[in-house]
Amino acid sequence: MKKRSVHHAGASGTGNTEKERITMVNEEAWKEIENFIFIGEERLQPADLMIVPGAPQELLAHHAAGLYHGGYAKVVLVSGKFSYRRQSFAEEWKAHQEEQQEAHQEAHQEAHQATGQEIPFKRMEAHTARGVEGAGPGGDTGVDPASYQTEAAWLKALMVREGVPESAIWTEEESTNTFENARFCRKLLEAGGIRPHTILLCTQAFHARRAKMTFQSEFVEQKIYVSSVGTRGIGRGTWMQTQEGFDTVMKELENCGAYFSGKRMYESACMGRPAFERNGRDHW
Repeated sequence: MKKRSVHHAGASGTGNTEKERITMVNEEAWKEIENFIFIGEERLQPADLMIVPGAPQELLAHHAAGLYHGGYAKVVLVSGKFSYRRQSFAEEWKAHQEEQQEAHQEAHQEAHQATGQEIPFKRMEAHTARGVEGAGPGGDTGVDPASYQTEAAWLKALMVREGVPESAIWTEEESTNTFENARFCRKLLEAGGIRPHTILLCTQAFHARRAKMTFQSEFVEQKIYVSSVGTRGIGRGTWMQTQEGFDTVMKELENCGAYFSGKRMYESACMGRPAFERNGRDHW
């Protein structure tokens, strides 16, 4: 996806361009949207279980490992097969790599335009790897995605590499979207007779609100905390800096409405029932 820089209101100090005037007029709305989408706990508390909704993002594993080592959960459940838009994890990873390469090239071009100097692409790639795509420490995980069939299996391997005991990581490897992440995790835990009182949700920053709403609609009796990590260069305070970030957040806002409209979600919200349980049967 092509990315374009978008300046914050007053960033240049002039406010002369049409784009800046529009941003200034809507500044309060943008801030409210930011506060709604980008959520997280100011003071995290240890939870009975950590759940990681999967994605082809190394920083998810890095952040989850840090939370584990910080004592915020003793067990981690990683959820995800691959996106429903893809036919395999290999295809999903390839698309991720192509997007990352495009982001690096865009950053290189913008740096060149801003400074008038040619910056070696390799140096720019190393400089932007963490911020743009969250490649993790050093940008080289040493865990080949080609060796794994699912997001969950790959993220688990990354966490094990960062010192999390393999026995502390459970996986759910059938879900292909956020609703399935939540639903299948709940069913897996119920099948094992496991009923956590508190859940720590480790997710991408722009996905935090929708993820929490979705998981809360399934885990209606549990207290859910959120600890998010910025990926793809999209986070609080940075999402309006590129067209990609802006569009991603607007899409998340749209999805929060689309995901939670209709009878089943109304009943879940107002009656406190799991979104997919009606009279002992599953409804999709």
